[in-house]
Amino acid sequence: MDWSDFFEKTRVAAGAESFSKLAPMLGITDGAIGHYRQGRRVPQVWVVADALRIQGHPEPEKAAIQIMKQAALTSPERTFWKRLAATAMAVLLMVGASMPGHVKASQIQQLARPESTSMYIM
Repeated sequence: MDWSDFFEKTRVAAGAESFSKLAPMLGITDGAIGHYRQGRRVPQVWVVADALRIQGHPEPEKAAIQIMKQAALTSPERTFWKRLAATAMAVLLMVGASMPGHVKASQIQQLARPESTSMYIM
């Protein structure tokens, strides 16, 4: 992931003149943005989600998890992001299942396992 380009796009989308003006919009310091842009650190997922939100992404949290999963350098990091994505989906399914009339069981099944033909629902 080219973090320098990512944060430049975010700065432009925010209409910020500089990264020091963008930083408070993301809840971080301009020094942190400098570290991310220079590749010394990797931003936290919530920073990426906030930046995507500023860029106008329709699903910033989901996209942030995908970006972080792709940017993971080691096997443990990749495993962590896969598990986080699975946990996020399970939480969404539980919330959807607890909202009668909003989500049908067939929709939940399709979201959870599009390749599967059955799903256990409590």
